[in-house]
Amino acid sequence: MFGLNGNRFRVLNVLFALIDSLLVFGACLIAIYVGFGKVKTTLTGADYPVLKIMLIVCVIQLAFYYFDLYELNTCRERKRMLVLLLEAIVASTVVLGVVYYLVPFLEIGRKSFAGSLVLTVVFAFLWRLTFIAWSKTKAMKERVLIIGTGSLAMKIKKEIAENGYDGFEIVGYVNENRENIGEKFNTRDPG
Repeated sequence: MFGLNGNRFRVLNVLFALIDSLLVFGACLIAIYVGFGKVKTTLTGADYPVLKIMLIVCVIQLAFYYFDLYELNTCRERKRMLVLLLEAIVASTVVLGVVYYLVPFLEIGRKSFAGSLVLTVVFAFLWRLTFIAWSKTKAMKERVLIIGTGSLAMKIKKEIAENGYDGFEIVGYVNENRENIGEKFNTRDPG
């Protein structure tokens, strides 16, 4: 997820998926409340509503994963992200439709299901926009020290700048000369 390495980014990936799951769960709860108007009888009844909602959460999470909605570069393009979100929701609907056909007692109701899907798209889209804005902050950037000042160093700098690697901050360059060891390096471009 998100193509970033390091322990803090693995924790961040898990946190991102957890928040995604909570948003889908919340969307289902809101849709059930709006659909039936009786939260207590629906959520505490004998028809296992939490199991039904968790099934929806799992299927939607898998669809998000397979449609690359956990890749940071995918989420940077808003239109593409929205299209992928809609495609993931359609795929989830097909899978859940088959599951509901085979095991009808798992269905939460048509109005609630449709409402939960609409809310899921809205919540997931807004959450991803918020995350993208947050990931561009300095605290989230991985600091990079480039060893060398030649053409390859400039290619690396150009690649980071032009291809949307916002997760990296170049802090400087180190010259290959042994005479410069111990000197403070300059954070400006060497070229």
